[in-house]
Amino acid sequence: MSFPCTKCGLCCIHIDKVEQLAHYHSGDGICMHYDPQIGCKIYQDRPIICKIDEGYEQFFSTLMSLQKYYKVNADACNQLQIEHQLDKKFRIINDNTKRI
Repeated sequence: MSFPCTKCGLCCIHIDKVEQLAHYHSGDGICMHYDPQIGCKIYQDRPIICKIDEGYEQFFSTLMSLQKYYKVNADACNQLQIEHQLDKKFRIINDNTKRI
């Protein structure tokens, strides 16, 4: 099982909310390695906090279940998508999250 990311890119343009990514933007919250046409330009070498499953193991596994972690992330993703009026086809769906 892995996080069902739909690769909308909204998390990449809102990294100002993630302390561990502060040096990846210049105050605008948009990752310097994000290209709207191709996505993450350093995908294979992206920070661990950007890797949902590996980030869970390193930072959050003692705080919550993987199921809860996926739900929290899916809820955040879906909320960003709603705020940006992104097409519903990008909504994250998993066992605990319904398409909005």
